[in-house]
Amino acid sequence: MPRPLRHLLICSNNRGPGHPKGSCGEKGGEEFVGLMKDLVRESGLKERVLVSRTGCLKHCSLGVTAAVYPENVWYAGVAESDLQEICETHLAQGTPVHRLLLPEEAPWE
Repeated sequence: MPRPLRHLLICSNNRGPGHPKGSCGEKGGEEFVGLMKDLVRESGLKERVLVSRTGCLKHCSLGVTAAVYPENVWYAGVAESDLQEICETHLAQGTPVHRLLLPEEAPWE
């Protein structure tokens, strides 16, 4: 594989049930990694996009968190229904999905 054009990091941190901040792993992050890898492959982006699971990205209270590099675009509250749009719009075309952007004032937990 050549150097990827984009790298998608998806939080799969799991703090365990009942944690006050919640965790992306409990909200689907772990599953989303596999689903997004499938979407990237099916979209013909496998040679240009790398998808990786990560530990905590410091925003678990805001839902599943993801980041796309090299653009340094951060997403919060990502749901399974958003994965296709992120793949088609951002990973393929380079246009961030604005409705999912992490707010600038979001606290780093």
